[in-house]
Parts: sequence; structure tokens; C-alpha cells
Amino acid sequence: MAIFEAGATKTTAATPGTIIAVIVPATLGSGVAPPEVREIGVFNVTGIACEVGIGIPAAAGTGALTSVTVQDISNFGRTGHTLLGTSYATTNPTAPTVFFRRAEIQAVVGAGIIWTWAPGEWPLWAGATVSTPVIWQISALAVGLDIYLKCSE
Repeated sequence: MAIFEAGATKTTAATPGTIIAVIVPATLGSGVAPPEVREIGVFNVTGIACEVGIGIPAAAGTGALTSVTVQDISNFGRTGHTLLGTSYATTNPTAPTVFFRRAEIQAVVGAGIIWTWAPGEWPLWAGATVSTPVIWQISALAVGLDIYLKCSE
């Protein structure tokens, strides 16, 4: 399995429960390995404190997704299949019922959090009935954040 990464910037709304990013797993097929999350990083760009979390939304987003595709870090130019999205055209995902990780990010530009998982610890499944994980802003302030996803495919 190769390592792929993608990064994006997101400015959230000044309301609680705002999607920061969604991880859309690669659709399994010939030559496409099931992706696994290895790292997620979230960093403060605007110097406003915020609380973030990761979980599975109660309802998935709909419409076209604004996203970036992961890139192979050892073979530049080779694109993966997993997407890191920041918003949907029609409806964003709803808040997760349970967050499996949460963190407070200080009101300092550059402050952030890096969550890591070992190989095999967090495989993603692209089945039709499985929601995609979301990185969610729990606090109620407009914040600029840089985010990245590191995964294997």
C-alpha cells in the first residue's frame, strides 16, 4: 500500500456544528485497495480558539462535493482515490451523534492537533450504507483552519 496525502483550508461559520472536512473513501474496484486513515491534522490559521472532533455523521451530505484528491507522496503526480472534501453543494452532513476524538485548539496561529492511527487500525469502507467520517467544529466561532489527511491505499 502506498501513502497518499491531501490538504485544504476551511473557514467555518460562526455557528456550532460546522463541517470542517469529510473523508470520502475510495470506491473499491479493480486495482483500488481499501483505504486506511493514518493521520489527520487540524491547525489554526486565524488565531481564534475552537473545539474540533471526528465522528460519523447522522446523515451524509448531498450534492457536488468541493474536494481535493489524495496524492501519492512517493510518486508525485500519481493520484489516489480518496477525497478530502470541505463542503457539499446541497446539504452538508449532520453532526455526529458520538465523537470518537475531540480536541481544543488554542487561539494561536499555527496551534493545532495531529491524530494518528497505526496500519490496520482505521480502515475505511466505501459501501453504500456507510457514512463517511467528518472532521467537525463543535464550537460556535468563525475560524480559519488548515487540515490534512494522510491515508494508505
